[in-house]
Amino acid sequence: MVTTKVTVDDVKKSAASAASTVKVAAANATEATKKAVTEVKKEATTAKKTATKAKATATKKAETVKKTATKAVKKTVAKAKKAVVTTAVVQYQDREFTEAECLKKAQAQFKKDYKKETLEEINIYIKPEERKIYYVANKDRVGSVDL
Repeated sequence: MVTTKVTVDDVKKSAASAASTVKVAAANATEATKKAVTEVKKEATTAKKTATKAKATATKKAETVKKTATKAVKKTVAKAKKAVVTTAVVQYQDREFTEAECLKKAQAQFKKDYKKETLEEINIYIKPEERKIYYVANKDRVGSVDL
């Protein structure tokens, strides 16, 4: 039978060897951690640059859209300023009436005649000799009203 004596020196050697292994592993872990931190910092910097570029691009696009919209509004306002106000007056046998009055009368008559329908379009025909306003509404509804 072989007896093995473990001496204090053997235990010290094993402990020293284990301690040196732990130190090497810790050093390697520290280096790996430093590398990982460096890589993460690089990726964060790249992401930040990309976000900054995207923000700048979005700002430029927004400014372009705003300028385009401003130009369109200015053109529309200029066109609106040029609109001419007109009035049509019909005079017949000592009577006088405007197109607007005739249109209002025709619309009112349509509402009386066709209560459940919505007025989408109306054309009026004024016949002073008959003292009538004829209308065609929504392309298929017809009627008349007195002047």
